Amino acid sequence: MKEIYLGVDGGGTKTSYFLEKNGEKFEVIGKTLHLKQISREDFIKRFNLAIKSLCEKADINVTDITYSFIALPGFGQFPEDEDFILTNLRKSLMTDDFSVDNDCVNGWAGSLNAQPGINLVLGTGSIGFGIDDEGNKLSCGGWGYFVGDEGSGYYLGKKIINIFSKMSDGRYEKTLIYDKVKEKLKLEDDYDIITKSVNMSRDEIASLSTILGEAIENKDKYAMALLDDLANEASLIINTMACKMHFKDKVIVSYSGGIFNLGNILIKAIQDKLNENVIIVSPYAGPSEGALILAKNFYKFGKNHYING
Repeated sequence: MKEIYLGVDGGGTKTSYFLEKNGEKFEVIGKTLHLKQISREDFIKRFNLAIKSLCEKADINVTDITYSFIALPGFGQFPEDEDFILTNLRKSLMTDDFSVDNDCVNGWAGSLNAQPGINLVLGTGSIGFGIDDEGNKLSCGGWGYFVGDEGSGYYLGKKIINIFSKMSDGRYEKTLIYDKVKEKLKLEDDYDIITKSVNMSRDEIASLSTILGEAIENKDKYAMALLDDLANEASLIINTMACKMHFKDKVIVSYSGGIFNLGNILIKAIQDKLNENVIIVSPYAGPSEGALILAKNFYKFGKNHYING
């Protein structure tokens, strides 16, 4: 019997639809499915369009899919949306052979190959998720951009805007950050940032975090301070989870999300602030692959069988 698995990695900015057909992989990228950012009508349209495109690529019918794991941003945090999501996914996939969970879960499965440990997501938003040696699940952070999301792209982007304002009026000396913000936002007058920032989307503010990497390379003192702040917030999530969960020996931690494009300088800054028994490792795979891993696990071993094997 041929086995075809669908893994959907839904994020705050984009959605990856990843399908494996007898070992061959196909992918379609679509827009976010976050129901706090789009309408219910757009949710249905976007999902159906992507699935249609993916099935055409793989030359299959949607009913050929053996099992699907759908990871959605915010799932589990907004109960009022869950019946709508499950009902419409059932209609779209024409089956009950699917599972839905928060997008932090497939991030964990991908980065750790669905083995016990903790995954930290630093993307447009931020959250930690892990499963310990006893099978207990725990998340930490992920309260949304207004309440929390410390260490996320949005968090960093907002901090960079604040630094820019202090540089503009003389509270801070002007550095590369000032020039890069002015260039990226095409500001003719510094005060234009007030109107611009109010009208910027969450994703647009998060995109300012890309300025941080170049500023760190230039040893910009404000960027280095922001890096330290970022490492503090990341380590706080990880250490809190490591203390509350039950691991037999070392606590293995991995990561996902665009902020980790900062590379080893960020990894080292976080590792230096972690408890002695906590070790950061490179990701096994990405979140899209993680969704596929869970689709296979749930089909072969039963729903809610998260640990691989």
